[in-house]
Amino acid sequence: MATTLTQLVNNMEICAESAGFRTFKFGKLPHINFDHNIKYDLLNLEYPNSRILDINNGLQVYNCVITAGRPYSKSNPRGVKVLDNVHVIMTALENRIWSFLACVGAGSNCQDVIPRETIQMSREKGTHNDQLVTVSCSFNIEVFIDCIEIDCNSDWPPTPVAVTYDCKSGNCYDPGNGTGAFSSLADCQASVCFTGHNGGA
Repeated sequence: MATTLTQLVNNMEICAESAGFRTFKFGKLPHINFDHNIKYDLLNLEYPNSRILDINNGLQVYNCVITAGRPYSKSNPRGVKVLDNVHVIMTALENRIWSFLACVGAGSNCQDVIPRETIQMSREKGTHNDQLVTVSCSFNIEVFIDCIEIDCNSDWPPTPVAVTYDCKSGNCYDPGNGTGAFSSLADCQASVCFTGHNGGA
């Protein structure tokens, strides 16, 4: 079964919740400073880079960086900074990360592989607006994607992929492979998926 970036991110969101993280974000880490209602513990997945290892077998490797965070005054209702318990918070966040990685590795019937030698962790305190203790983890994950079929006997250039649209959570988007449920943006925006989320009739 092929694993797309969307499926991978969805799996990671499920695994973050399973590991005990209350908030999962996908984006650049500094952008958490714009969110003033984060429920901690937080897990942020940055936009991954990837490379194709084997085009014939559809093997792709994503380079992922996740960061777990918790305010280091969370355990003290008066907000006093108790610096000598920072290592305790780091250990707690690290435990959540290990649970997260085990869950992600078990996804897609264990076909998505995280080579243990690629896992690296770094720790920091007093970061971002909420003065967080953070544990960042970088790792690779190997996934299988749909094989790219190269037909040297077909007409060139090939027929352009049709522009189609799907709707998810009130947003119309082009999946990029011609498989969308709607043949036009107008049809998508007239659907119950779009109007139900955007105040339409």
